[in-house]
Amino acid sequence: MLPKKKQDLDEELRSYFEMSVETKMRAGMTESEATRATRIEMGSMDSVKEAVRDSTWESVFGDLWRDLRHGLRQLRRSPSFTVIAILTLALGLGANTAIFTLIHGVILKQLPVSNPGALYRIGAGENYCCLWLGMQDSWGTFSYPFYRHLADTNKAFSHIAAFSGANPSLGVRRAGSRETAQTLTGEWVSANYFATFGLNASAGRLFIAADDGATAPPAVVMSCRAWKEKYNSDPTLIGSTLVVSGRAMTLVGVAPEGFEGARLTPHPPELWIPLGQEPMFAGSPQNSMLPQRQASWLFLIGRMNPGYPAAAVEAQITNDLRQDLAEYRTSDEDRARLSKQQVRVIPGGTGVSSLRSDSESGLQFLAIAAGLVLLIACANLSNLLLARGVARRQQMALRLSLGATRFRLMRGVLAESLLLSLFGGIGGILVAYAGSGMILWIAFRGDAFIPVSASPSLPVFGFAFALATLAALVFGLFPAWKNTDAGAGEALRSGGRTTSRASSGPQRMLVILQAALSIVLLALTGLLTQSLRNLETTQFGFAAQGRVIANISLDSAGYKQADLPALYPRLEETLRSIPGVRTASYSLQTPQRSCCINLGIQIDGRTEKWISETNVLFNRVSPQYFEAMGVRVLRGRPFSPRDTQAAVHVAIVDEWFAAKFWGSIDEALGKRFGARLDGHARDFEIVGIVNAVKYRNPALVQHPMYFLPFTQSTDYRQEDYRRLEEGTLYPQAIQLNVSGPPERFEMPLRNALASLNPNLLPIEPRSYSEQVAMQFNRERLAARLTVIFSLLSLLLASLGLYGVTAYNVTRRTNEIGVRMALGADRTNVVCMILKGALTNVGIGLLIGIPIAIAAGRALASRLYQIAPFDPLSVGGAVATLLFFAALAGVIPALRAASIAPVTALRNE
Repeated sequence: MLPKKKQDLDEELRSYFEMSVETKMRAGMTESEATRATRIEMGSMDSVKEAVRDSTWESVFGDLWRDLRHGLRQLRRSPSFTVIAILTLALGLGANTAIFTLIHGVILKQLPVSNPGALYRIGAGENYCCLWLGMQDSWGTFSYPFYRHLADTNKAFSHIAAFSGANPSLGVRRAGSRETAQTLTGEWVSANYFATFGLNASAGRLFIAADDGATAPPAVVMSCRAWKEKYNSDPTLIGSTLVVSGRAMTLVGVAPEGFEGARLTPHPPELWIPLGQEPMFAGSPQNSMLPQRQASWLFLIGRMNPGYPAAAVEAQITNDLRQDLAEYRTSDEDRARLSKQQVRVIPGGTGVSSLRSDSESGLQFLAIAAGLVLLIACANLSNLLLARGVARRQQMALRLSLGATRFRLMRGVLAESLLLSLFGGIGGILVAYAGSGMILWIAFRGDAFIPVSASPSLPVFGFAFALATLAALVFGLFPAWKNTDAGAGEALRSGGRTTSRASSGPQRMLVILQAALSIVLLALTGLLTQSLRNLETTQFGFAAQGRVIANISLDSAGYKQADLPALYPRLEETLRSIPGVRTASYSLQTPQRSCCINLGIQIDGRTEKWISETNVLFNRVSPQYFEAMGVRVLRGRPFSPRDTQAAVHVAIVDEWFAAKFWGSIDEALGKRFGARLDGHARDFEIVGIVNAVKYRNPALVQHPMYFLPFTQSTDYRQEDYRRLEEGTLYPQAIQLNVSGPPERFEMPLRNALASLNPNLLPIEPRSYSEQVAMQFNRERLAARLTVIFSLLSLLLASLGLYGVTAYNVTRRTNEIGVRMALGADRTNVVCMILKGALTNVGIGLLIGIPIAIAAGRALASRLYQIAPFDPLSVGGAVATLLFFAALAGVIPALRAASIAPVTALRNE
C-alpha cells in the first residue's frame, strides 16, 4: 500500500476509534470501559488494516509478488529439482515452439505488404496441370484475356494483379560490360503488381501503368536481395541498361527489402518483368501466351473494396468464367463439364504457396508429435511436484493448522509452477531457435534460398509464453490440489511420511500415461524410419553414382529455335571435352527434378478407349542420354545421329510402356503410336525399349514413359500441340558421367559452357545422388524429428519411472526392512520393486499399443512399402521401452535390496 494511503487509513481508523469511545462514554461508560468495549468490537488494529488491504487491488499484486518470491526461494533450495524441471520444460516447450515457428512461416505468416487482410486470391491451389489443355474444375490459374476482363469489369476490387506461375531463369548482365552473366529467376507481372500490394521501392521506382504497354520502353524491377547479394547494392545499376536473355531492358528500381514475391517458394523471383514485354521474349506474336485464351498461366490476387461479400464476388467471377469458356471450349466433353467449373475467392494475405499445401499435413503430424512430448514432460513434472509435495506435507499441515486457507497454499504452489514455466519458456525459445535452424536445413536441403526465417518473432514469443502458461497449469494444478488435500492432523501425526498406498496412485497414473504416449511415438518412429529407408534405397532405374546434373536455359542465353539443330552436336561435343567426363548428354527433363510432361496417346490400329485415357510421361533426350544415366537398353537400339528430321520418326519406350500397351517388351518393338490427335496414330516407330525408370518420387504413382530425339519434331496443326512441340526442342538439363567426385566438375562445367556461349551457365549443378536425396526432404524431416521426439519421450518416461520407483523405495523402507528381517533375501526385494515398476509400464503398453496402431493407419498415405501395422516396428518399440523401464527401475531396486533390516527398523 502506498505511504499516503497508509497514513489516511491510520487516521481514519483512529478517528473512528475515538468517536466510538466518546459515544460509549456519553452512554454512561467510563473512559476505560468505553475503550475496552470498542477494542473488543473492532478487534486489533492490525487485523482491521489487513482486512482493508485485502480488499484492494494492491493486495492482489502484493500477494502475487510475495508468492513469487517465496516460490523463488523454494526453487533455490532445491537446485537439482529446479534444473531438471527447467531442462524438461525447455525441451518440451522448445520442440513445440520450433514446430510453431515452421507452421507460422509456412502457413500463417502474412505477406510483408500493406494491409494484407484486404487481399483476396481469385482461384485456389497451385494447379498447373492445365496450362494448355483441359478444364481445371476448381480454377487456380487463368489466361491473360480473362484477367483483363476481370480487371476492367469487376467493381469489387480496387486492384487485381496478375503474375506468372512458372518463373523463367534469365541470363542478366550489364550492357557493354564483359562481366559474366548472372542467372536470375524472373516473373511476369502486371504493371499494377506492386501497387496492388501497396509497396514502395527501396531504390528507383516500381512499375507504372505506362510500363505495361506493347510499345513501352522495356523495364524491369530487381529484388532487394538480388541487388544486395549479386550486385553489392550498386546504386549505379538503377537506371542502367541490362541485357536480359539477350534483350536490352532498363532497371527502373529495386523492390522493398523483405519482399520475395507473392509466392512462398525456395526459388523466389529476382527480376520482375511487365506482362506487356512477354511477346518480346516469346520471339514472335504467334508464340506469345499473352493473347491465348486457352493458356492458363497467371495467378490473380486483388485488393477487395469494403462492402462486397466474398461469396457474391465468387459467384460473379464463376459465372464470368463459364461464359468465357463457353465461347471457345466447343467440344462435347468440355461443354458437359462447363457447369462444374468453379472459381473460389479466398483470403490472399498469405499469398500463393504449393509449399503450404504440400507441407500442411506433415506439419500437423509434427505438431501432434511435439504436443505429445510436451504432455509427457508435463506428466513428468507433475510427478516430481507430487513427490516433492509429499516431503512438504508436514509444513503444509502446520500452515493449515495455523489458519492458512487451502486456496492460499495452492496459490503458493502454483507460483512455483509459473516460475518454472517462465524459466523453461526462456530455455524453450533458445532450444526452438537452434531447433528451427536444423529443421529448416533438413526441410530445404539443397535449395539456394530458405523462404522461412528461423529467427523468433513476436507471434513465436507469444506462442511460447502462452504455451508455458498452459503447461504451468497442466503440470502444476493437480499437484497443488493433491498436496494440500491432506488433513492437518494426519500429516502432523505421520511426521511427513505417508503410509497410504493411495498416495502413490496419481504418480502411477502419470507413469502409465507417459508409457502409453512413449510407445505411440516409438512405434511411429519405426514406421517412418523404415519408410524413409525404403524410399532412399529404391532402385530408380538410373546409375546414381558419378553423375553430375545441371539445368541450362538456352532461351535465356539468346538461342532461337532456328539455332537449335546446329547447337545440339556442339553442345554434346563441348560437354564431352571436359577432362574426366566419360559420357555427356542433354535432355528436356531430368529425373527427380523437373518431371514430366503428361500426355495421352493413341496406337496405330487399335481402338480401345483405355489407351487414350491412360496418362503417359514424355521426355526428349540426346543419343548418349541412356548411356550417360546408366539406363539399360533391353531391346532394339538407342537414338543415333541417323535419326534426323528426314528419317523415320522414332521413339524409345520403357518396359512399363511396352507391357502396358502390348503385354510384353518383345511385342512392342517396331510398333507405332502417336499423340491423341486425328491423323497422328503412326507418328513414332518404337526402335528401342529401356528398363523402367522412375522420374518422380517413388511414393507417387508411376506412369509409362516414352522418349523422343531432339533432332525430330512433329508438325501439328493444332496450335497448342504445335506450341508444346516447339517448346520441347530446348534442352533444359545436362548430364555428365564422370570419373572422380562430382563436386569437382562444377567449375569445369561452367567454363565449358561459357566457352560455347558467355550467356550460357549451368543452373544449380549438383551430383545426381544429392538430387535424389533432396527428393525426400519432407520424408526425412518427418522421420528425423519423430526420432528426436521419441528419444525425448523415452528419456522423460524413464526419468519419471525412476523418480516414482525411487520414491516408492523411500516410502517402503520400513516395510522392506521388516520383510528382510522376516527372511526375504535381496533377490526377492529386487523382484518386488521391479514388478511394481514394470506393472505400470505394462498397463501403459496395453493402452498405448492400440493407439499406435490407429496412428499408423492414419499415416498410411505417408508410408512407402511398409504396412501401417508393422509387427517389427511395434515389437521394437515395446522392447525398447521395456529395456529402459527395467533400467530405470533396477537402480532403486538394488538400493532397496542394500538396506540393512536393523537400519530400516531403527528409522521406524
